Amino acid sequence: MEQFKHLFTPLRVGSMTVKNRIFMAPISTHMADTEGRLTEDELKYYEARAKGGVGYITVASVLIEKLSRYGTYRNLGLYEDWHVENLRRLTELVHAHGTMIGAQLLHPAVAAPSSYNEGRRPVAASPVVTRPYSELPRPLTVPEIRDYVALFAGAARRARLAGFDAVEIHCCHRHGLLGLFLSPLHNKRVDEYGGGVAGRARFAVEVIQAVREQVGPEFPIIVRMSACDEEPGGQSLTEGMELARRFEEAGASMIHLSDGCFDSPWNTTAPFGRAQGFNMEYAARIRRAIHIPLGVVGRINEPWVGELMLEQGACDAVYVGRALICDPDFPNKARLDPETIRPCIGCLRCLASVNADQPFCCTINPEAGREAMAASSAPPVAGKKVLVVGGGPGGLTAAIYAAERGHSVTLAERADHLGGQMYLAAFPPCKQEIAKATAYFIRRARKAGVDIRLNCPVTPAWIREEHWDLVILATGSRSLIPGFLRGAERLVTAWDVLEGKEIPGQNTVIVGGGSVGCETADFLLPAHRDLKANSRRVTVLEMDTVLDREDRTSARSLLMLRLAEKGCRLLTGAKVVSVSGRTITYEKDGQTRTISGVDTVVSAAGLAPETELRAELEQAGVPFAAVEQTANIQQATAQAYLLVRERL
Repeated sequence: MEQFKHLFTPLRVGSMTVKNRIFMAPISTHMADTEGRLTEDELKYYEARAKGGVGYITVASVLIEKLSRYGTYRNLGLYEDWHVENLRRLTELVHAHGTMIGAQLLHPAVAAPSSYNEGRRPVAASPVVTRPYSELPRPLTVPEIRDYVALFAGAARRARLAGFDAVEIHCCHRHGLLGLFLSPLHNKRVDEYGGGVAGRARFAVEVIQAVREQVGPEFPIIVRMSACDEEPGGQSLTEGMELARRFEEAGASMIHLSDGCFDSPWNTTAPFGRAQGFNMEYAARIRRAIHIPLGVVGRINEPWVGELMLEQGACDAVYVGRALICDPDFPNKARLDPETIRPCIGCLRCLASVNADQPFCCTINPEAGREAMAASSAPPVAGKKVLVVGGGPGGLTAAIYAAERGHSVTLAERADHLGGQMYLAAFPPCKQEIAKATAYFIRRARKAGVDIRLNCPVTPAWIREEHWDLVILATGSRSLIPGFLRGAERLVTAWDVLEGKEIPGQNTVIVGGGSVGCETADFLLPAHRDLKANSRRVTVLEMDTVLDREDRTSARSLLMLRLAEKGCRLLTGAKVVSVSGRTITYEKDGQTRTISGVDTVVSAAGLAPETELRAELEQAGVPFAAVEQTANIQQATAQAYLLVRERL
């Protein structure tokens, strides 16, 4: 408590007193139904965070209009009166744990495409295509703007009736209807709703004023805005300071500060590689410009980060998002034992799953999005003797959950360390936080009583001798080396390079431009392109036309920027024809080309599952369950968790 005294000091916002300064940031969960109703999964998700001790929860992207469906997302709604009773279930559940809750009101604008809204064309400030969306929006007329002001106000009225303690008005990231009106890049209007700061802010100001009329003088209105757009011609920090003042004057009770826009997604949804608390200086500037509380978001994923920001006077509250997905008990653990907090690694699988219209998930917490399932977990009938083979993320997860359910668990790993490919994944630049997660898994396994055995190869004979009740295979994968590369004078794998077993020469070609190949290139190149005579040259050859196609997060955007800045030669649509000695021949754009003088070829051409032990067990008739080959850490932890639930 004394360690984080600022975090656990109450905060008054309008009529609301929040028990601590940890506010849950708005994050779309994709858990509502298609009509904007609550589901049991969503109720349990928010209840878990309230139980975990967070002071205030923001329910993300609550829609103000029926025909404004936010792409493929399944969002809650407040556009009709029946939503009031539906959402009261949520507010009462959260209040039972002493937590405050607010609804973030949003109109998605260009993110509400016609294909999801009965053919209705998306609306915006001006007819400007807004990346990453491709549909040309229709500019609102002045009477329509007034109609939308009324829609925001009506949704706020319903929020209060439903028991919400506050509303948040979404005005940031050059996104959503109000955010687009604020952007000088996307608001080209010449009427009273365009031009300078006053004109571009008019729509948002009128919304705040109308909401204030509906909810009364003390009900908290929080405005989420960007400090600046972080792009040429976009909203500046100076404008951000003025906007915050105008919002306060209009009736805002608090500012929720974010940063950036969708052309710099590493600012809006920051991945690993972004500094913790990176919006701190912006927050300090805006806080000095206003007289109402200010909360700030941006990679506040450890308690000390939030405490430092509050102590330095940069803000009055810290918005924690993905760290609360990763560990709903983050606040309670911060009070009692910070070392037990499950670490968020900034991989953004949570966001990628929603963007891909898939179930909400977390890499390090396989229970996220499955809280209803976890709550229904029946205790084991009797403790069993369980062997887990493999100490990677799948094996560690299986061992942890099996031991925590009361079973006697032995984990056998043939290497001299745990982590598997998760261990190696921390070696490229900007991914060191994965090592924190691996260390967390190891600590948790030991605390649960798992008998960890390193340098321990497993044989069918040993399995038969020990009479295990269940054997779980989590043997992972090994590097795949295609035969056509074997003519190279020197051929190594990306994993051996990352682990330091092989040191490539000065002219290195990496074959395979997926995440492993691109991250290995990032690892090999110097931090700055100094063009010294002895600087290593790195070429990435990828048969696909897109590098690292599977990664849909802002981590990929930052990785591509680093590779470009470091001078990496990136060849896409390039198919290797042959490798002979120090020469690689490849086809690109219908032409055959060569790279000569290659002293090292690095294979990053994919992975092959480790099946040797599985085949031996099948032949010996030994029963087992397996965590199958997975594409990433998240899939491995999820599969292991579900396997233990099903079998133990």
